[in-house]
Amino acid sequence: MFLVEAFGSLMLSMLTGIEPITAQGAAALSSVRPNEALLVVVLAYILGPLSGGYAAGRLAPRKPYQHAAVVGSIQLIPGMVTLALFPHPEWFWIATLLTFIPAALFGAGLAGSGRRRRRQKMS
Repeated sequence: MFLVEAFGSLMLSMLTGIEPITAQGAAALSSVRPNEALLVVVLAYILGPLSGGYAAGRLAPRKPYQHAAVVGSIQLIPGMVTLALFPHPEWFWIATLLTFIPAALFGAGLAGSGRRRRRQKMS
């Protein structure tokens, strides 16, 4: 998630000329381009659990979807803390609640499809 948010910060600073890494820049960005800044966060909220669910699905000997759901749930906790600490628009609340666990489960599904393909090649 950190890499996605760092890349998003770089892209936003290139597009807007505002440095979002500093506290003043983040405040300016959230007032000038709030939706674009939050979309980068939603992207990180999708890619982080997706990659975590993929790793859980690859490493779990059994029940990869349950392991991935645990990963998504754990990653949801900081997202909920962020929602509680800072004001966000309603669409961001909905996006936060609906991305973590489904993205992790999708990642486990991607891991499972790769596992099945390798087994077919070995047969």
